[in-house]
Amino acid sequence: QPSDALILGKIKNVDCVLLARHGRHHAIMPSNVNYRANIWALKEENCSHVLVTTACGSLREEIQPGDLVIIDQFIDR
Repeated sequence: QPSDALILGKIKNVDCVLLARHGRHHAIMPSNVNYRANIWALKEENCSHVLVTTACGSLREEIQPGDLVIIDQFIDR
C-alpha cells in the first residue's frame, strides 16, 4: 500500500500527482515508509519524473529560512 491516496491535478496545464510519503497527517515514520509501494503507485499513474521536497534545519548561519539548497550528499538508511 502506498503511504496515502494519490492526489491528481494540474500545475500550469501540466498533469501532476502528489503523494504524501509520510501520510497526510505525517503519521508514518521515515523507517516505515513503503518506498517501493509509493514508486509503484506513481508508475501506475504513468509518472515520468519524481520531484521530492524536504525540510530540515541547518547549523550554518549563511543558510537562512526559505533558502533553496540542492544536496550533494545523501544518506539512504
